[in-house]
Amino acid sequence: MMELPPLEYTFDNVVLGWREEAVSFAREHGYHLIVNSDQRPFRHFVGRQDIKSQWYNGVFDLGMRSLLPIPFDVQAVGLDAGKLKIVTERNTRVLINFQKLHVFDLDHVGYIGAEEVVYDYVVHDMFDITAGSRLGERTFTIQLGKGFVKEIRFVPSNRVDRNSKGDFKDVVVRSIIDAGEIKNFDCSETVVRILLNRKLKQYGIKQLNGRSLVVEHSFRHAMKNTFKLRALADMDERIVLHG
Repeated sequence: MMELPPLEYTFDNVVLGWREEAVSFAREHGYHLIVNSDQRPFRHFVGRQDIKSQWYNGVFDLGMRSLLPIPFDVQAVGLDAGKLKIVTERNTRVLINFQKLHVFDLDHVGYIGAEEVVYDYVVHDMFDITAGSRLGERTFTIQLGKGFVKEIRFVPSNRVDRNSKGDFKDVVVRSIIDAGEIKNFDCSETVVRILLNRKLKQYGIKQLNGRSLVVEHSFRHAMKNTFKLRALADMDERIVLHG
């Protein structure tokens, strides 16, 4: 089978990144955005509230302004003879001629004369309250000072169809975990669940019948929090690092 030639575009300014900072920068300046990861910022939502988030609004606006030249599913990014080269998961190849490349994230990026150093991650652990979730309409938060777990937040459950008033709750636990500790058991979902149960007991948060709440871990979302993009000696002078 004959291999198709790559698609080729020419843009003055290109933004490379996937976080809200990259989306907002591209949107503000009217630059073309390459979303180089399928990861998204964490946001708990109920029903169709996800389409109202800042990230989705920004990406939708860029798409309507024809500033998303490549659909998502980017597999690899690099430089090829001074051009930005993108390969998608379906093996479509795209070359972009540019004057400035604004780099926010290096996910799926090969060597471009820059490196990313991550110091810590913001981690959200989602817990389903499987017994005793009807806690009332009020959304409340427990702030924790010491340790890697920073916040326990009770949010309206998106698992209960009849939860129009938000009476049924689930729990989001937010942590800040050092990069070197992110895979350690001491910072695992299991340890977070143990700490959550202790805090529920400490603050007397129980079912309406007085029994303890039953919580089960649903998923973990980890995103780099404190990090630095560092230029190496041979970085192309047209590349601008943001981070």
